[in-house]
Amino acid sequence: MAVLTGGLAACGDNSEPQESTTTASPIDRSTDSPSSSESSSSSGSETSSGDGSGDDAELPDDLPAEARENTKEGAAAFGEYYYDAMADADHTGDTSDLRLLALDTCSPCKQAVTDIEADAKKGQTRSENPNTLTKVQASERPDSGYKVSMNVDVKPHHVYENGEIVSDVEATNYTLTEHVTWQDGKWQISDWVIS
Repeated sequence: MAVLTGGLAACGDNSEPQESTTTASPIDRSTDSPSSSESSSSSGSETSSGDGSGDDAELPDDLPAEARENTKEGAAAFGEYYYDAMADADHTGDTSDLRLLALDTCSPCKQAVTDIEADAKKGQTRSENPNTLTKVQASERPDSGYKVSMNVDVKPHHVYENGEIVSDVEATNYTLTEHVTWQDGKWQISDWVIS
């Protein structure tokens, strides 16, 4: 599977967006989530207006209420949800939710969707959503939005093509860093990188 087999290689320059020198206290999320993919660089703009509710018609139905709020905790919850949704898309081949969650300028987001859709056209999917997300933290960035980071533990799993196992993916772990910005009344992924 192209991008989403727990690949640690990143697109672009592998640099993560700069973090503010005043880091907000970490948010430890007790819920573990899954996902996988790649990374790159990009930027997005943030608007300060909005009540945090966003346009629900443009958000996945299962997006948690906390991830709809324009707060530090909301940014962390949104970042966790996004990466979990990516792993679910890699399992099902359905990328419709991912398209609602990222800015058009997010290069790694576009690449992940392209790779998932290409695999799905070949009948290729993961056997399950293999990731567990822990230590989800958000810290304010000096430019816009939040840096959301988390540990990703990937358990061993299969890749299927038309119902038959075509490869196995070994266990791995890595750190994911996302740039999450508030735009048009909702959180959006601007960029992400794996290290």
